[in-house]
Formats: sequence, structure tokens, C-alpha cells
Amino acid sequence: MTLYTWLKFFHLLGLVLFLFGHGMTAGASFALRSAVSAQTRQLLLLSQRTAALFYPGLLVIVVTGVWMAFLGSWWRSGWVWAAIVVLVIAIGAMAGLARPYYKAREAKTDQDVGQELSRARPGLLAWIGAVALLLLVGLMVLKPF
Repeated sequence: MTLYTWLKFFHLLGLVLFLFGHGMTAGASFALRSAVSAQTRQLLLLSQRTAALFYPGLLVIVVTGVWMAFLGSWWRSGWVWAAIVVLVIAIGAMAGLARPYYKAREAKTDQDVGQELSRARPGLLAWIGAVALLLLVGLMVLKPF
């Protein structure tokens, strides 16, 4: 097997880690729409702990993706740059929209937790993530330009 094949394997493994960890966080975000309770705090903690999966997964995706772009001489192709732009925009948008969850994790009182969670927009986050993922997979598989 070639180095490129191994990198593609680890790239996809990073994607699996990212989607598994981030999927748990996304699922928890939809469950956090009810009244604040002990379960709310547990879901916020679960959401925080899944970062141990999805951030390393994202790092593996980025490192192997850049490495494969060099090995495949893809830097002259527009799809690579489009994928980078989509990834950066998605990360920026989702990080900004996820602020209420970060603030809720740090909140001391149930009232503050509830106030922050009332600002959360899990549906919008899910749509941004789904569209970005679809665009990224499309760009990498189809390599349209």
C-alpha cells in the first residue's frame, strides 16, 4: 500500500472520530431544550467530554488532508481551496453559534444555564454542519474544478 492510501485511511478514521464525538454533542444540544435539571448538567458535561473525540478527529482530518494535498499535487486545484474555505467558514459559524452552550457549561446557577440555553439554536447548527459536510464530501469525491 502507498503512503497516500494510508493517509486516506487515517483521514477517514479522523472523520469517523469527529462525526461520532460531534454527533453526541449535536444530539445533546437538541435534548437541552427542556427545563434545567440534573440531566441538563449531565448533558452539558457529556457535550464537553466528547471534545476528547471530535477535536483530535478534526486535527487528524486537517493534517492528513494537507499531507494528501501535497502528495497528490492538489494545491493547483480549485476544489482543495474551496474545501478549505468551506471548512473555515463552517468552523467559524458553528463556534460562534455554539457560544450559548459554552456559557451554559460555565454558568453557576440553573437560571443562568436556562438563560444561555434559551439562546441556543441547535437546528441552525445542525443545518450548517450538514451542508458543510455535504459540500466537503462532494468536493473531495467529485473534484469538480
